[in-house]
Amino acid sequence: MVKLTAKLVLARARAPDLESVKKLNCWGNELTDVSVFRQMPNIEVISLSVNNITTLQDFRYCQNLQELYVRKNCIAELSEICYLKNLPKLRVLWLADNPCETADHDKYRMTVLKTLPNLQKLDNTIVTPEDVNRAIEAGDDLKLPEKKEVMLENGGGRSTSPADQDPDPQQSAIAVTLEETNKIREQLGLKPLPAEKYTPIQTRASPSTSKHRNANILSAVLALVKELDHESLETVQHAVKNRLDSF
Repeated sequence: MVKLTAKLVLARARAPDLESVKKLNCWGNELTDVSVFRQMPNIEVISLSVNNITTLQDFRYCQNLQELYVRKNCIAELSEICYLKNLPKLRVLWLADNPCETADHDKYRMTVLKTLPNLQKLDNTIVTPEDVNRAIEAGDDLKLPEKKEVMLENGGGRSTSPADQDPDPQQSAIAVTLEETNKIREQLGLKPLPAEKYTPIQTRASPSTSKHRNANILSAVLALVKELDHESLETVQHAVKNRLDSF
């Protein structure tokens, strides 16, 4: 698995934080995991052609997305485009050369346009009002892939699995792992912390999974702040301000 990390995104985009990134080109990098886009609501243009992406679900969080290029990936089900239905600004989609592009090209095109009628260009071909009108009649009705159902009408979310359930309420304290700490250090541009120098930071368990995760991350961040120089602290301050402004 090849994952697109926050550090790589910031390096490519030369941006101080993920929410500031407007355009990103990661063509031909054999990427399989692009879940980082869940943290990028302001991105407008995404170029990920010639990779190994299998789903479009991570892009549903990109509410300002206007152009999406995912040609020559591994998207097998055409129903994956349902994840793009609630992106109000999406106008350009290049999905060709994926397994989901059926032999009946006209049927494929009509089905995509019926699902995404606001597109102005599909697979490098201009969409006309006549195309959309015909798609309403000729295109197939699609539903989200059965194993990946999400509540799009409510702005996102995902199905739960046993790993997503709340922790045991009897668990009184949970340590921030070395892996979590080093992941944050990587995003801040710091070297990984050796295992022998790692002291787990204890935090009270929360009845909510998301609150518990936030508590772990907060503890790790606070432990790392003291290692940052003035310039790095200003970057963190800018990212925090942008995050607060988004609420």
